[in-house]
Amino acid sequence: MGRPTGGRMRAVGVSLPLAQQVRLAVAPLLRAADDEIHELPGTVGGLPGAEPVRIRPVKPEVVVEIEIDQPRLEFGRYRHRPRVRRVRGDLTPEMLDEGK
Repeated sequence: MGRPTGGRMRAVGVSLPLAQQVRLAVAPLLRAADDEIHELPGTVGGLPGAEPVRIRPVKPEVVVEIEIDQPRLEFGRYRHRPRVRRVRGDLTPEMLDEGK
């Protein structure tokens, strides 16, 4: 998951597993940013000392609504994994305010 910070999209966490309805809605909208597998920076993907989280980055073109237990980032990431509620087809990343 990413969030606009300093004029660019920054990785801030990994969601809980997606519900089937959300997976079906979001999958056709995602486009790979490149063909490489990356590791999430720092502790974005989990606890310090945990195995790195490997991802295939996607272009930041899809906005989703999430449910979080703490609105502020902790050490640059969400403290607990957010739950993706739905795709927000009415929004684009450019419409998002930093930190919102």
